[in-house]
Amino acid sequence: MSGAASMPVLRLIFVLLSAPVVIFSVHLFLARLRRSASRQLVAVEAIAASAVPMAIASWHLALRFFPPGEGVQAVIYTIVVYGCLANAYFHFFNMSESARRIRILYEVYKAGSLSPAAFESLYKTTGIISIRLRRLLELKQLRQEGGQYMVGGRTLLMAARVVIMWRRMLGLETRSK
Repeated sequence: MSGAASMPVLRLIFVLLSAPVVIFSVHLFLARLRRSASRQLVAVEAIAASAVPMAIASWHLALRFFPPGEGVQAVIYTIVVYGCLANAYFHFFNMSESARRIRILYEVYKAGSLSPAAFESLYKTTGIISIRLRRLLELKQLRQEGGQYMVGGRTLLMAARVVIMWRRMLGLETRSK
């Protein structure tokens, strides 16, 4: 690839490398604007809102610097890579929000060391189910009628089914309780 031919590709790579920064910036803004909304929902909204400037930038690059056939390929490539980066961003954020292992490590780090009894007093497990149910209700993945919970949305359910299928294909144990 010659120097002149590689310039559009380098510009496209720069746009893609800026995606996490753009998502984070929009997420910062939305997190302050929508404090009462579900944190995961705000992250998804930030990813969706960030897709607009990313699409405009990649479309502009495709029209301006790439030959017609290659421009469409460049836009498709950008969409796929942006989707992967956005997915990674969401899961990294979600891990920081809800992973017990992260919290356990952080609590031990903050304290320097903890006995099992001291740790149990810091990490109360009584509200875990209610917190998770509330989050699923906020995300509209569950709904509550007559004191009963029912599936409200299919997005996380489909993801769970894919993970279970993947685990079975790998021969990993799945718990069903």
